[in-house]
Amino acid sequence: MEKYNFYKNRVEENKRFKSDEPPWLPFELSRDEQFPMLKRDEDHQSTGTIKRGKEYNPSEALIHAVNVALMLHKPLLLTGAPGTGKSDLAWHLAHHFGWGEVEHFATRTDSVATDLLYRYDSLAHFQKVNIKKECSEELTAAQIEEMFITYVALGRAICDSIGYNDEKVSKRRVVLIDEIDKAPRDLPNDILTIIEEMSFEVPQLKTADGIKYPRKEKPIYKKIGNEELKPVVILTSNSEKTLPEAFLRRCVFFHIQMPGPIELMEIMLAKKSILPGIKKQECGEFIKLFFTIHELVKGKKPATHELILWIWWMRKHGFIPSDIYHYDKNAASSKTLLSGISVLVKEVDDWEKITKAITTNTLKY
Repeated sequence: MEKYNFYKNRVEENKRFKSDEPPWLPFELSRDEQFPMLKRDEDHQSTGTIKRGKEYNPSEALIHAVNVALMLHKPLLLTGAPGTGKSDLAWHLAHHFGWGEVEHFATRTDSVATDLLYRYDSLAHFQKVNIKKECSEELTAAQIEEMFITYVALGRAICDSIGYNDEKVSKRRVVLIDEIDKAPRDLPNDILTIIEEMSFEVPQLKTADGIKYPRKEKPIYKKIGNEELKPVVILTSNSEKTLPEAFLRRCVFFHIQMPGPIELMEIMLAKKSILPGIKKQECGEFIKLFFTIHELVKGKKPATHELILWIWWMRKHGFIPSDIYHYDKNAASSKTLLSGISVLVKEVDDWEKITKAITTNTLKY
C-alpha cells in the first residue's frame, strides 16, 4: 500500500478496533507528511514551520520598485496573477529590514476605513456601562480604550510609530492590504489619506476627559503617528475591478510577471527549507515539464506557488519528470502520479486535455 494513501491507511489502522468500540485514534499528519507550514510571526513556535518571506527571491525589477516606494514614502501597489508572490513580498521586507511582524488586512467587499484602524467591542462596552451605572461610576476614555478598543493593521502601525504599544518602543511596521480591488470605491482613497496624514480619530474615545487635555498633550481620541517612521504599505490587486485614478496617482505601481525558466530556477533553488537538496539539473527538468503543461492550459494558468507545491509533492512520492513523459498505466503508483496534476490544472477541460496527453504518452519534451 502506498505510504501517503492516508484514507486507505486509516481504514487498515481502524481494523485494529472493534466496530462497536469508538472512538478510534485521532488522525494527524506528521511533520514529514505535510507541506511545511508558513510561520507568520516570531511568536509562532509550532514545529514544521518556516519563516514566511525568508526564502523569498524578488526580481531585480521588483527590488527597484521597492526602492522607489521607500524613497518616496508611497504605498507599493502590486498586480499579477494569483500565486506570483505579491503578498509574500510584505513578509520578505519585514524579515529583510527587521521590521517585525507584518500587519495584514484582507479586504472584503464591505470593508470601510475604520476596519484597517481598530476594532471596537460595542457589546462589551454597553454591558460594562450598565454595570458602572449601578455603581455610579463613569468609564474614562483611557479605560474605554484599554477594555474595548483593539488597534489593527494600519492603525496599529501608526500607533507603533510613536511607541504606543506594550513595549513602549517606536518602530516602523509593514502593512499588507490584500486584494484592494475588492473594496468599495471610496476605501482606497480613504486609506491613502490616512497614510499621508499619519493620523486618525477614534470617536468612541470622545468622552469628557478624552477631549479635555493639557495644552502640550494630544487628545486621547486622536492618534497622530511619527512621519519619520511611516509604515511601509504593500497593496495587492488581482485586477478584478478598476481602481480610482486618484488612488493610482498616489501609489508606486509594479506588475509581477510570471517568471521565466531562469528566474524560476533561482526561486526553486532558494527554497532550501521546502525543497532540500534539489539540484540544478533536477530543478531544470521539473521547470521544463511545468512550462510544457503551462502552455497547454487554456484556463487558469499555474503560477510560481503551484510549481513549488507540485515539485514538493512529486519529490515526496519519489516521482521524477520522466515518469510523466513515460506514463505507465500499469504501474502501481500510476493513479497517484496522475492525481498530482490537480495541483497545476484547475479546470475540467484543461484537466481532460492534460491527462489525455499524459496517459497516451503524447506529451512532448
